[in-house]
Amino acid sequence: MDRTIKLKLEMPDEGKENLRQTVVLFNQVFNEVAKYGFENHTYSKVSIHHATYYDIRERYPELNSSHVQGARDVACEALKGVKLKRLPQSFPFSAIRYNKNTIRIVFEHGYASVSSVNGRVKVCFTIPKYYEQYLGLEVRSSTLNYDSRNDLFYLHVTLRTESPKPSGNTVLGIDRGIVNVAVCSNNVFFNDSKVKNARAKYAYLRKELQSKGTKSAKSLLKKIRRKERRFVTDVNHCIAKDIVNMPFDVIALEDLTSIRVQKRKGKNFNRKLNNWSFYQLEQFIRYKAEALGKRVISVDPRFPSQKCSKCGHTYKGNRDGSSYRCRNCGFQIHADLNAARNIAQAGISCLSRLSVNQPNVGMSAVQDTAQ
Repeated sequence: MDRTIKLKLEMPDEGKENLRQTVVLFNQVFNEVAKYGFENHTYSKVSIHHATYYDIRERYPELNSSHVQGARDVACEALKGVKLKRLPQSFPFSAIRYNKNTIRIVFEHGYASVSSVNGRVKVCFTIPKYYEQYLGLEVRSSTLNYDSRNDLFYLHVTLRTESPKPSGNTVLGIDRGIVNVAVCSNNVFFNDSKVKNARAKYAYLRKELQSKGTKSAKSLLKKIRRKERRFVTDVNHCIAKDIVNMPFDVIALEDLTSIRVQKRKGKNFNRKLNNWSFYQLEQFIRYKAEALGKRVISVDPRFPSQKCSKCGHTYKGNRDGSSYRCRNCGFQIHADLNAARNIAQAGISCLSRLSVNQPNVGMSAVQDTAQ
């Protein structure tokens, strides 16, 4: 289990200048290495190292060998990530990676020794109280981020510990949607009224500011965008926390990775779909569940809204808006809740294929009452 903490760094102006130069050179080396790998159609660290290392060390003697190797590793990983289909490029002030040879972090005294183009720079930081629970974990990697707008440096430290072992087989199905952010198979609804109202407010402000087109209006547009993003993130955090704290051992989610490439249904629907932060919610649920020793599984997203959760009959005309009525058995229920129960059933089937023991169905105790 990995956790990343963000630390705001404090240092003299001379130290800032040294780190700025280090960031710029690191990204410059990244671009050169990536260009070589792209032109020669390879992301092999060994072959790229032999082809570029000594030339780069000769042209950039102020950048130590560990930074050169780090830039090479990041470039190779970027090339592999895009499968050599395009050339990855880094901006002058993009974040850079530090390894154990280039940084020494002393959490108990609140400082770190960071390598730069002009020797080591001592930086200080204050650890937020929430992060104190992670301080005994193993340090895996560090990333230095430079906020050029505010002239601030941040250190992102990734820490690792053993994940709690999963136990139990009770399954909770989650149906994610645009109207209802999440609907659980145990009859719990999380609607998006707060997010919807906030997005409408920010959309109106954007429209007014865009019509002005002044420099101050453009600056305010950026602030609004960041504020809206923070608000949605906070809402997803709260929903994810409530979901993982429910008394279930396994959380079943639809696999929605291809939903944005499916056939669209008009301008308004496309806008709603593009504003739908379903993936962020899934990531929050996954990492919060991992910390509690719970499992998250992905199930087939086909037909959960058309299938009857009571008799299993599947028909596209069963759903009408938020209402679901089975044409086979007459069962009536809220459409999203019906989908959540089908997702839970799919999760149970998935578990039964992976385990000899039949799982204890968490949703079986839920009464099939119309909502």
